[in-house]
Amino acid sequence: MIMSMEDRVEILAIDVPVVTPNTSCEEVYHLFQEDPDLLAVTVLQDGQPIGLAHRTDLTLALAERFGYALYARKPISMLITETPLIVDASNSIDFLSNMLAYDATHALQKGFIICRGSEYIGVGTAISLLQASIERTRRRAEELQKAKTIAIQANKSKSAFLANMNHELRTPLNAIIGFTEMIQKEAYGPIPQKEYQEYIDIVNSSGNHLLNVINAILDMSKIEAGKMEMREQECDIFELVQQVARMMSSAAGKKNISLDLDLRENLPDLCCDPTMIRQVLLNLISNAVKFSPEDTVVSLSVRVMDCGTLEVSVRDQGVGISRENIEAVLRPFYQVDGDLNRAQEGTGLGLSIVKAYLELHQARLDIESELGQGTSVSVTFPVARVICASEGCCGIEAAAFAE
Repeated sequence: MIMSMEDRVEILAIDVPVVTPNTSCEEVYHLFQEDPDLLAVTVLQDGQPIGLAHRTDLTLALAERFGYALYARKPISMLITETPLIVDASNSIDFLSNMLAYDATHALQKGFIICRGSEYIGVGTAISLLQASIERTRRRAEELQKAKTIAIQANKSKSAFLANMNHELRTPLNAIIGFTEMIQKEAYGPIPQKEYQEYIDIVNSSGNHLLNVINAILDMSKIEAGKMEMREQECDIFELVQQVARMMSSAAGKKNISLDLDLRENLPDLCCDPTMIRQVLLNLISNAVKFSPEDTVVSLSVRVMDCGTLEVSVRDQGVGISRENIEAVLRPFYQVDGDLNRAQEGTGLGLSIVKAYLELHQARLDIESELGQGTSVSVTFPVARVICASEGCCGIEAAAFAE
């Protein structure tokens, strides 16, 4: 990474008077008297810095009893700091700040010498460091404000693009899907060539896939913009799970995968947005089926825990996820690299949407998996969303779910 000039120690260098080791203390004292802002004077010998004469130290020495008579005509080398901190000008200000804070705190009071290689440049002080830090903070604040403005404009452009895509893509896609379904049903007569029937099936399947992709992108956009609205109501979780199982039975059947449902009797209702929770269950079971080999089992269980929460678990015997990738798969558009994954269609939005929907419900998502050992995904709804027969859910304040 290339540092800008504003980030280098070089900008801290102050051009202060330079004296030799033989310059008298009286002469140096007069230099301080002439410039009230001067804090230190550099002592050079043969062009190389050998110490700093400090205003406070020299003034105190001369102010002592007999101090002026004792030191005034003596060389300044008697009263200098012989081991000052010398910093290379190419170092970063952040590096210097850490050094002054932890390894060379004395230099904050005494100052430090700045060189470029063996060439003397000037003196740095706590004041020059503070001034540079303030300037850098101001500059970075301006850069952040510019970046924020650009981001806002980009977000507006994205929203406009998505709104346009919503109309320009979904409208013709719905027409394609509708007409291909009508042809599949042979509403106006049989299809003479079997190959055409296969082609129509492919067009319909591709159209539905593309529509699902567009819907996922639009949903993710609404979630990121904080515009996803919930329509909460009392939901029969038993019936909802059975609906999802029926919807996924065809996809599971194509791979001879059994859907094993473990549903306890007298399950309580759930206060939720049924459309969102249905989509959560569809995504979880779809992933389990998609990444499981043929002739395996996908299990789904619903139970009320001892603490009163409701847990929905989906387990498969699929390829699994490595531990280091478990958090990553929840990020939008992330897809774990692997031969089976590359063979599957998808945007990488499924689990990120699941996570976002569950966060709106104050529910927790837990994933346990190992490569080659399958995956277990658990969704835990808080007690406040679990409805007993004598309770209702509509009208419960959102704050109740945050406990």
